[in-house]
Amino acid sequence: MDFTKIQEMFLTLLPQWNYRVAKPFKQLLEEGISLEMYYCIKTLQWGGGIMTMSELARWTKMQKQQMTAMVNRLVEQELVDRVYDPTNRRIIRIRLTDKATGYTEHFLEHDASCFRPLLEALSDQDVADLQRGLELLINVFSHLPCDCENQPDVVAAMKENIVGEVD
Repeated sequence: MDFTKIQEMFLTLLPQWNYRVAKPFKQLLEEGISLEMYYCIKTLQWGGGIMTMSELARWTKMQKQQMTAMVNRLVEQELVDRVYDPTNRRIIRIRLTDKATGYTEHFLEHDASCFRPLLEALSDQDVADLQRGLELLINVFSHLPCDCENQPDVVAAMKENIVGEVD
């Protein structure tokens, strides 16, 4: 199969996504919370609210050094706690706090509504097509190979929390 057309479509979509969705989204985040921090919080939510540092690093495609710095910032913002395994002190789990859950809920309800004018500018058919397209993307992306294939529960939670059961 020739993937050239799909590759070209990716390269066409990425700048559009960046300028119309990612950049406005990034500007909404509270001061001190980066896009990567928000992604870590969402990943932890999909993983049931707690993961080891290694699991989180794999999911976010970060090196452990970078993940340690990221977790330090999340701890400073009181968005996560470090939990040491009582049977093996070398295992550190990262657990979401109630503050992180409250932040993401508030963000969805209030701040992410900035996308509403974009959606309202579309026809009903375009909105339905966009929703269907996003559901399909989420479903397909959940099947892409990653270092996290040994965590199907996180993939399933991600899909279910975002769009309900898609398959």
